Amino acid sequence: MKIKLDLRPQSYAESVSRGVDLAKIVATVLVLSFLVVSLTSFGYGFYLSNDLKKQRLALQNRIEALQVQNIKLGKELKRLKEKEADYQSALSLIEKELPSIEFLASLEKALPASVWLEKISISKGKVDLSGKAFTENDVVSFGKALLDAPVVKAVGFPVTNRVEQDGQSVVTFSLSAFLGEFKDLRSALKEEVAAR
Repeated sequence: MKIKLDLRPQSYAESVSRGVDLAKIVATVLVLSFLVVSLTSFGYGFYLSNDLKKQRLALQNRIEALQVQNIKLGKELKRLKEKEADYQSALSLIEKELPSIEFLASLEKALPASVWLEKISISKGKVDLSGKAFTENDVVSFGKALLDAPVVKAVGFPVTNRVEQDGQSVVTFSLSAFLGEFKDLRSALKEEVAAR
């Protein structure tokens, strides 16, 4: 049997006898690193959770604002559609009636003092005129003056008849004038304004 005795001083013997336990160090490092990673993951997850909650609330507020805006825009769209319908009806009325109104304005300018009208019949695209004049030349000059109007596309050949009225010889006449479309009138009026 062998007995080992350490005869060195006690302080020296304790310092030498303590050895490094590698397994304990590795286990401690692993436990500490697990704790650090776990706490970091938990902190980051908590931060992300709060950030996502804030983003969700912001998106909900934005959705509510957009829904309110959608309702307002829907009402505005409805109002604008009604206004457009009014404009469309006014435009169609103008397209139908503007050539007639322009014709009456042109008629006032083209009518000489020696011609007077008894009847005017306006239908879509056509105007029938009948009246009296002192001579046939007055009727022809009246027809030419009408043809110079931008709204008049063509003037039919006048039908004349000489009659006695109140002891005076007069010419009764009837003629037709054909009116242009609204788009033709618009371009003619633009040219007329540009010429001024």
